[in-house]
Amino acid sequence: MRYVRQAGSDPSFLLKALGESSGDLRRSIDGLSRIELLRTGEGFDEDWCLLAIAVHLRDTEEGILEQVEAILSGREPEIRHVDLDDIPLPDVYRDADEDRVLDEFQFYRRHTTYTLWDLPERHWERAGLHPYRGKLTIMEIAREAYQHDLEHLWQARRMLDAMTRPGR
Repeated sequence: MRYVRQAGSDPSFLLKALGESSGDLRRSIDGLSRIELLRTGEGFDEDWCLLAIAVHLRDTEEGILEQVEAILSGREPEIRHVDLDDIPLPDVYRDADEDRVLDEFQFYRRHTTYTLWDLPERHWERAGLHPYRGKLTIMEIAREAYQHDLEHLWQARRMLDAMTRPGR
């Protein structure tokens, strides 16, 4: 019987998905006005705006890249915590240039995917020691980055859909 992997556990699938995320976000918010980028969401998204999502993804990707590079540089090194649930404060994103933020997200993501691209599959199980979670593999980091991207891309879609509803 042939082994079939679940989505999110195949390195080539993860690399493809991770490589597309920054472009997907850029296409979602390209051409929006500053007011639209800073409009806060409703309900579940009330503490977020589209620019905050972009800043958050850039910042978390920088941390993810650091984690992967640290793991590849040593035997189970200590890696820093990257808070995937952290909502940026308005002071952090209010004056940020969205094109620059998106370029930086794309830069970090491209560097992450290039780092992983030629990695032998067995190296995806290399691990670092996370301060709260213990042993964390490159595969787990990549899978969480993929899931994290999906959550925020859906969030951006919900927020964009809310902007186009009548009466908004």
